[in-house]
Amino acid sequence: MTLPISAISSPASQWSVGKIGSAEKAGAAAGASDPTGGFGAMLSNAIDGLQKTQEAASTQATALATGQTQDLSTVVTAVQEAQLSMELATQVRSKAVEAYTEIFHTQI
Repeated sequence: MTLPISAISSPASQWSVGKIGSAEKAGAAAGASDPTGGFGAMLSNAIDGLQKTQEAASTQATALATGQTQDLSTVVTAVQEAQLSMELATQVRSKAVEAYTEIFHTQI
């Protein structure tokens, strides 16, 4: 079966994957909850979320250590959430490096 050339060719914008720009440009072009902001905006939002999770766990651990709170379960939950978030980020980074390495070694 052969397809006409017009069926194969399409506008470049249809196949565009977007640009990875600075976080300011991505944030200005698309809102924080807008999924069409591109990969750069998504990565920036994920890193911001990781940082907030780490800061919340640190704040709660400090509050427990200084006696400002007595709720141990909340502190343990926050620390576990921060730990799991960091493990996820590490795994995503490892997979991204692995994918980059495989693409780099692909022969053209």
